[in-house]
Amino acid sequence: MAMRTLLALLPAVAVAEKWAVIAAGSQGFGNYRHQADACHAYQLMLKSGVPADNIILMMQDDVATSSENPFPGQLFNRPGEDSPDVYKGCKVDYRGKIVTAQLFMDVLTGNTDGASGKVLKSTSDDTVFVNFVDHGGVGIVAFPNGPFLHVKDLSKTLKTMQSKEMFKQLVFYMEACESGSMFPDLEDDGKILAVTASNAKESSWGTYCGDTATVRGKNIGSCLGDLFSVNWMQDDDLGKFASETFSSQITKVTKLTNKSHVCSFGDKSFLNEAIGKVEYSALAASAPDAAQGAVDARDIYVTQAFWAYKNADTSEARAKALQRFNSIVKDRDADEAFFADLAKEACSEVNLVNCQQNLREERHEMNDMDCHYKLTHVVHERCPASEHHYATGGWNGFNMKFSQLLLNLCEGQGPLGKSTEELVELVDRKCAQASRERGVMQAANRRAPVYVFEQQLDTLNLDGSTDGGCETVDPIDQDDKYKRCPTTDQ
Repeated sequence: MAMRTLLALLPAVAVAEKWAVIAAGSQGFGNYRHQADACHAYQLMLKSGVPADNIILMMQDDVATSSENPFPGQLFNRPGEDSPDVYKGCKVDYRGKIVTAQLFMDVLTGNTDGASGKVLKSTSDDTVFVNFVDHGGVGIVAFPNGPFLHVKDLSKTLKTMQSKEMFKQLVFYMEACESGSMFPDLEDDGKILAVTASNAKESSWGTYCGDTATVRGKNIGSCLGDLFSVNWMQDDDLGKFASETFSSQITKVTKLTNKSHVCSFGDKSFLNEAIGKVEYSALAASAPDAAQGAVDARDIYVTQAFWAYKNADTSEARAKALQRFNSIVKDRDADEAFFADLAKEACSEVNLVNCQQNLREERHEMNDMDCHYKLTHVVHERCPASEHHYATGGWNGFNMKFSQLLLNLCEGQGPLGKSTEELVELVDRKCAQASRERGVMQAANRRAPVYVFEQQLDTLNLDGSTDGGCETVDPIDQDDKYKRCPTTDQ
């Protein structure tokens, strides 16, 4: 979709150029899908006619070379005997420890003082495509190094690009949980259209997971793609609908992404333009249903550990997988307990009905962005990092769902009788306490014999769902007020 979108938006003038910025915000083999998505997007940009010099790709680039990869030096974004290697020819401009949220912002705004390599040099005549894939929570998306990207910083970055007249039209595809929360202030005439994998209240989903993650007879051991990303890219690969509009494309991908609500934000003035003619790819014509093997992104780590346990072919591998599964479950339980305790203490000095439950479950909109910014950064800097989630700070792919609780604290300052500064002190103190407790727990885990939580294994299904996972079901509940897009005109 993005490939054809860029072709359709290309102005009929010789000086106009097409640009693309692609970022995978995770690291580790457990996040295989993000780097496979990013390299697939890179290949599509090349096919669409974006010059290689105008494509900027940043990712950790540690998956293709991982010792866990059954195909060293290769990445696949879909299963099958004829699945193409999307890593072949995928040119990474920024890799490793330098891939941060700050680098992403510097590249987008053309800041050569902050970025050591390629940056966006687009003009007011050009079209720009931005693609981000990774974990997220309300108002935040992750990066493999350093702190996350907050909605406040993303909003400022896009406004800087507008003020510098860096595009005629910009299309931004974001794959992350609660990604619909990242574009609250896009203007109807701002020349930016954002399309997100989910709304502001739900998870996005990985796909081609478990038994379906099989390429050329080998199981990869990690999800191959993300449901929204795979859907729009496989749709682009097919490339048969020369007269289709951007609006109809979004409608199609929305229908295919049946585990979350695809949303669009911003300037929709060009939705009804013809997409244009695109080269047909026979390989993608036989691509399997992307909804097969879909797993809530919050549950992918624990589900992968479960699959490894079930499919281990030696007692040593089985014991190792079981230990990892148990440790991940303990980490998740610790995250759940931390935020429940945070809500309990925030409510301890007030007499509000259902105070703790409301903090945990309500879905307030973000009005006090500065407060949320401060609290989320305290969690990153002061809370313990999960040793099983490739986390560089207190946030990880599972507990980012609790960003909403911090938002609720900020929006409830009046009833709670707490200022932003008092909330910062509370979160900081609880993080310090959790760091001490987590260190003791992890040391005990390393000494303890391997055992299995039979009850939790029983509730974990091969399709990736758990009793404690995302509330979204298949098909998604279109009447759930918390699960709908903020606008109905897709």
